[in-house]
Amino acid sequence: MAARRDEITGKERLAMGLAILSPERAYGTMTKLSDKWQMSRQALYAMAVKLKDGIETLLSPGPHGPVAETPWVDDNRLKRMTVVLCECGVSQRGTQKCLSEGLDANMSLGWVNKTLYDAEKAAARVNAMWQPKSDESLSGDEIYSQDQPNLLLVGNESTYVYALTRQLDCTGETWGCVLLDHPTCPQFNSDAGVGLASGVKQAGLLVHQLDWDHVIRPMWGQVCRGEAQAYAAIAAYEARLVLYKEAKTPGRLAQHLAVLNRLAQEMQEKITRADDFRKLAEQVDAEFGLIEINSGRVRNPDLAAQRLQVIGQLFKQWTGVIYQKVGSYFSNLSTGLFAYVPRLQSALQPLFERWGTPAILALSRIWQYEADIRRHPRSDIECQRIHKAWATCLDDAFLVLGDQLWLAWDEISAILGKVWRGSSLAECINSKLRPVLNRRDQTDQGCLDLFRFLHNSRVYNRGKRAGYSPAQLVDLDVPDDPLTLLGFSPKVSI
Repeated sequence: MAARRDEITGKERLAMGLAILSPERAYGTMTKLSDKWQMSRQALYAMAVKLKDGIETLLSPGPHGPVAETPWVDDNRLKRMTVVLCECGVSQRGTQKCLSEGLDANMSLGWVNKTLYDAEKAAARVNAMWQPKSDESLSGDEIYSQDQPNLLLVGNESTYVYALTRQLDCTGETWGCVLLDHPTCPQFNSDAGVGLASGVKQAGLLVHQLDWDHVIRPMWGQVCRGEAQAYAAIAAYEARLVLYKEAKTPGRLAQHLAVLNRLAQEMQEKITRADDFRKLAEQVDAEFGLIEINSGRVRNPDLAAQRLQVIGQLFKQWTGVIYQKVGSYFSNLSTGLFAYVPRLQSALQPLFERWGTPAILALSRIWQYEADIRRHPRSDIECQRIHKAWATCLDDAFLVLGDQLWLAWDEISAILGKVWRGSSLAECINSKLRPVLNRRDQTDQGCLDLFRFLHNSRVYNRGKRAGYSPAQLVDLDVPDDPLTLLGFSPKVSI
């Protein structure tokens, strides 16, 4: 009678417990159950008490809303969480605290480091195995960690990280070797770094596109600062003017008048300076568009570079580091800002042949109008003017294309919507990499390999790449649970 009765199923035990707990239990029920199941009356009563307690606990009212479930913790789940915390930039010691506080798992620092080491080795093998076949243009950038450069190579359309490597230096020879180890790209985008430029030459890449964002961003930032200084000068003048009007004595009036004259002069200088700089900034910004808005053709690179060089000379006449920096950039590197133009013209040529020049020129103008409105807010008068021109271009395109208008529009939007002028995608990846490098106690090539794998395998939740990971965008097969590629078992839901 003392043996375990594991052959009795839960359904049978439930029926026995309910029969015992029933207030209408017939006389002799306990004796019949004991004889039938060969169990003692004490064991039957104990089972009934467990059933009663369990039912009361289950049916007792609790907090409203969804109830958080306690996760089922095993070795596989702990290791997966360790890798994800590393991906989020949590240090090794921080990972210890998270596992202890969130999952009541007191893991040693050595266990955390060993888990990350194994994941990094597996990530390096997967990165080497993945060989994407893509002809997209690339962007490159460098980020320093522990006084050593980490060189990054990113696809401009897929955001796939083709290379992320730690080197002893970032010279042209080093960059050239990194570029030669990866697929030949039709265009390489970067900032104006000397090492990058030298590496592109040594690697034999024909098109080196300089990054417009490195010019546009500080230039418009200075416009905002200049306007803020002008408004501050106006506020100071108006505040002093109030004091002047409230003064009664000749001495006070003379004192405030002298200050007013000085503030008026400073105010006028700052207003004039802000207005002049904004006009130059608008001239530079007008060269940023892919399409000449009046003609609908791709911008002429030689004429555009000459206009920027003239503006660069004007900037150099101003006093200030930012003006000298932007002026030197335009004077010396303007040609590199339009290196993309021949490729863009080549990409658009089939559309001219298929749909006709008048239709493509009209659609190109429409695309540029919409791009300009998205970049900068416009006044009501400007919006009306742009809308009128936009409608005229649409009518011109419809007269030529008819019902095929939207097919042609999709084709030209796909081409013009690509990344042609910047390396901002590499900057975005670096902004994700920096927290990881800053918070890891130690960083090495293994840390970079793991970051590269996780970035390439994660699916985007929003944007034009939503539903795809960078690896899938370059035609690589990635399982729904990419961590299984690192040797982890699939996550089990309980």
